[in-house]
Amino acid sequence: MEPIINKEKLTIVLCHGSWTGALVWQSVIPLLVKEGYKVVAADYPTRKFSEDVEYAKNLISNQEGNVLLVGYSYGGAVATEAGNHEKVVGIVYICGFALDTNESLGSVLNKREDLAKDGRVLDSQGFLWVKHEDFHRNICPDISKEDALAMSVCQKPLHLDVVLNEMGPNPAWKTKPCYYQVSNNDRMIPKETQLEIVANIKPKKTIHLDANHATISSHPKEVSDFILDAAVAFNN
Repeated sequence: MEPIINKEKLTIVLCHGSWTGALVWQSVIPLLVKEGYKVVAADYPTRKFSEDVEYAKNLISNQEGNVLLVGYSYGGAVATEAGNHEKVVGIVYICGFALDTNESLGSVLNKREDLAKDGRVLDSQGFLWVKHEDFHRNICPDISKEDALAMSVCQKPLHLDVVLNEMGPNPAWKTKPCYYQVSNNDRMIPKETQLEIVANIKPKKTIHLDANHATISSHPKEVSDFILDAAVAFNN
């Protein structure tokens, strides 16, 4: 029997990361829906930051009632900007970029050695790709090689505009409550960088998972429980 969606509860809007699309949430979505929440996943093109933010804002506007915004990886940057929408009651960052004013993905990542730099390639149109042979090692070594292969083949390239774009003057985490999940073995956003983000944004709750970057694929139960906890805490 399909779970009954309680429309009186808030909607959970999921924002995907770089080199992935909305389907990356496929293991988390059923666990959230099972608890009666309406869930929608943004599927922006990762070509231009402003376009991705506008896509997320439009999706938020179309929901009834309050919205909990969840940002994974690059999706954290999208959530940080789109989270200023009046319907958003809070943000959950899943090893995500909770950027500060005038920060960019590039400026944050350049603070320390890029462990996955050799696994990426820039094409003639300004898009960054993760090499198929390095996708499993750098992004998701804690899932099967077969699943990693599918993710690498279906990846969305990330345009340099997204990497270089600076956050605006009003990051949403400054006015909205947030949670943050740290991935202890992350090669894409090093643990030390995530801890610096946590120290800056001061989330109401932080959890650590002994996982690499793709925690929503390797630890869907822990991630969904974390999101559900925030849904209750932020929607009272």
